[in-house]
Amino acid sequence: MRSFFSKFIRLLRVKTMVIYLFPLVLALSVGLEQTRDGTATIVPYSWLDVLFGYLAFLCGWLFISTLNFYVDVPSDRLHDGLYKDTDVTRQPFATGEMSTADTIFFFLFSLVGCVVFSLLVNLRFTMFMLAVVFLIGVLYSHPSFRFKAKPVLDVLTNATGAVLILITGMSIVSSDFPPAIPMIFGWFFAATLYMPSVANDAPFDAAAGFRTSGVVFGQRRLLLATIPTTIICVGVGIWAVLTPSLSWQYRLFDGLGIFAAVGFTALMFYLWHPPHIELNALILVVPVTVGLLFYFSMGIYYLVA
Repeated sequence: MRSFFSKFIRLLRVKTMVIYLFPLVLALSVGLEQTRDGTATIVPYSWLDVLFGYLAFLCGWLFISTLNFYVDVPSDRLHDGLYKDTDVTRQPFATGEMSTADTIFFFLFSLVGCVVFSLLVNLRFTMFMLAVVFLIGVLYSHPSFRFKAKPVLDVLTNATGAVLILITGMSIVSSDFPPAIPMIFGWFFAATLYMPSVANDAPFDAAAGFRTSGVVFGQRRLLLATIPTTIICVGVGIWAVLTPSLSWQYRLFDGLGIFAAVGFTALMFYLWHPPHIELNALILVVPVTVGLLFYFSMGIYYLVA
């Protein structure tokens, strides 16, 4: 049992999950506020639907993370384990701890759980939740597609996935889409956060034969690409702050996101000592977790108020 729990926690990759969960929590909180105030089209929901939505995401993320680890063994075994959210050399597939039965169980449990919990919310949520799993799980990691190992597509997939998760969060309680401004900001913000990770993994991906953006364009060029995406984040963030019709929750995130994007990009260049960006993942995970807990609390408030 202890061994099973250890494998479950490592496969779940909690620190990374927090980052991907954030847009769902943000959009859900806004959706709960707007459906309560009558400014968004409501779909019938209760606190159980919200709970099932979170459980569906948890199962979906377990599937995504398990598949990613499953196909990343060649590069993970070559990794030095430094400056990642987790020591990937100790992931269960790389260490050989996962039996065939374990592998089948985790894939079936996570996928079936995602489908069942999604259907308990509503069909619209199910469609978007499964689209998230397909995009940043199957298309991103599966050997038949392997967008993660293709230049440009790796960045496009992750950034688009972040926006799709935002839409998924809103669909728990409303048939409306999030406004364009936070979706545009979210896309470029996600791309800005993701590219340094690809750059940092470039030596190990190259050794494993993967052609990621970091391998093809080089670490320096990929880091330089965060400058224009950060500039766009600043412009769209100011646009959001100055748009009074936008929910205060989106305006708050986009406004603070301006400083987060600029600070993160500057920090990446400061910490880049080839071949590593010497970043402690907690520098990113801690503020995201604080923001997640804030918007989660606001969602609970709007749910029970």
